[in-house]
Amino acid sequence: MKSQKTSTSFYKNSILFCIPLVFLLALKLIGFDGLYGQDSYEYLRYSIATQDYITQGTHPGNYFWPVLYPFMGSILSFIFGNVLALQLISCVSFSITSIFIFKTIKLLYTKTQYHFFYVLIFTVFCPFLLKMGLIVMSDALAVMFVVLSFYFFFKSYYKSTNLTPVFIFTTCALMTRYASFFITLPIIFYALYLVYKQRKYKQFIIAILLSFTTTIPFLILQWGALFDATSNYFLKIWSIANYFKSSYTTQDGTQYYLFPNIIHTLYLFFHPGFIFIGSILSIIMLRNYKILSPFHQKTLLICSTLYILFIAGIPFQNPRVVGLVFPLILILLYPAFIKLMHIKFIKRFIIIIGVICVGLQLTFWSLTFHSIFSRAIIEKEIATMLKPYQGRNLYSFDLDLAMQGRGLDFQYKNMYMKRYKNFITNDLILFDPLRYKVQWKDKNPMINWEFIQNNYKLKIVETHPDGWKLYQIE
Repeated sequence: MKSQKTSTSFYKNSILFCIPLVFLLALKLIGFDGLYGQDSYEYLRYSIATQDYITQGTHPGNYFWPVLYPFMGSILSFIFGNVLALQLISCVSFSITSIFIFKTIKLLYTKTQYHFFYVLIFTVFCPFLLKMGLIVMSDALAVMFVVLSFYFFFKSYYKSTNLTPVFIFTTCALMTRYASFFITLPIIFYALYLVYKQRKYKQFIIAILLSFTTTIPFLILQWGALFDATSNYFLKIWSIANYFKSSYTTQDGTQYYLFPNIIHTLYLFFHPGFIFIGSILSIIMLRNYKILSPFHQKTLLICSTLYILFIAGIPFQNPRVVGLVFPLILILLYPAFIKLMHIKFIKRFIIIIGVICVGLQLTFWSLTFHSIFSRAIIEKEIATMLKPYQGRNLYSFDLDLAMQGRGLDFQYKNMYMKRYKNFITNDLILFDPLRYKVQWKDKNPMINWEFIQNNYKLKIVETHPDGWKLYQIE
């Protein structure tokens, strides 16, 4: 019997692990390499610079974000190459996240029977989580460390196992994404309380030593800027007033959103990109408030609330940032899902409903992934378009990191970083003024563009169907 249980568990874990890898392989076959936008190319750049540091001793310089993700990428890149290494880290991280959400739910809700069904549909096929696992970003890795932290915390609480992994994985989460601190802070405090109460001082000392080893890349690479995270621009302008705003003017220009920040953060409970039946589960949970009585439910709710209140005070909206806490919401809503499964109609047509749910999840994923895939293809096309013009000054904004990341040889001049006054004949400008005229009005990108337009004669040498134009100064 035990062997059969082990075999079943292995089979289910294998499915959860392999599905994201199948998506990754399919996307690779159609030309998607996980790079898009600006952040992914910055992770790639720093990963390459870190690899150069390892092989040649050239320090990669200070870095705005935590360094664990690009550092891991630089190590794996010796085997897989830079881009694939970073994308594999994201994909495997998501696979491990799915398995440990499954293990956490089984640990906390032992007397129920729909663990795998729930995790398969609402974790593995979750549009935003699956997206995280397919792109070159630190999101999936940070989510994995958060989930591992909570799994080992609850395992220690209920089964008196070793607390050491809790401290190690919370440190890893912090070294991947600083914002994870606000998710894991309550369990860190409680774990410290358990160390004191249960006299687990030896475990704590080992945890400190092992946790310190996870910070070594950060200490080496960021020695000159150890406390830069505390000087983060968006952290400085954090405010409760931002909870109720839906438009912001920051260093990233002026941005308008449909709903205020506090509503946006609650997308975790009802947005189809996260969980399309979340509103139903939330109502069930509120009507059956005793669901929130167990220790683990209170813990999940406290940690999720703390993070939501923190994120709502930052003057921008991004599902990537909010999604860091979504696995906790999934675990929190699971008892409500079990109550939903007790409805006779649902139990009777469970297979058909499951297939429909997977179909809906894939539809939502394709909708949310379309913009990323399109952007990646556009960047590749523009890189091909620019190849014949290499070796000159290229003034650009937004796409300059993509062009550098794709290996084009220009003297890059970023139109966001400063205002330029002196241009010479044959300088190139890659820009789409219509794209930025609202968000970047009276900011450097548009100020630079208007100055060039008013003071120089421009010739359009290339045009991309998406609106980007390559201009040459005559």
